[in-house]
Amino acid sequence: MTTSINQLSRKVYEVDVPAGKKRLQVTATQSFNQSGQFKLYVRQGSAPEVPNAVDCTTDSTTLPAVCALVDPVAGKAYVMVEGVSNTASLNLRVDVLTK
Repeated sequence: MTTSINQLSRKVYEVDVPAGKKRLQVTATQSFNQSGQFKLYVRQGSAPEVPNAVDCTTDSTTLPAVCALVDPVAGKAYVMVEGVSNTASLNLRVDVLTK
């Protein structure tokens, strides 16, 4: 999915994690000619509460930005994108893997 995020704003996405999966991986890349900075947070069970209540966090200093959880708990997981500077246009990919 492609999304845009403005400075100091947040967007939260809900993800269903089936039982028996070995990895939940969220990858964010920026669209062509975009330079805005962002942070990416992932949390199982409820929406991330930054800065402390997160299971994984990364930012746009190294692209692609990747958050991965090994042996995720079945149920809901939440992905939050936070704009740090300017407007960032992102491509988000969420994979729930069996390996």
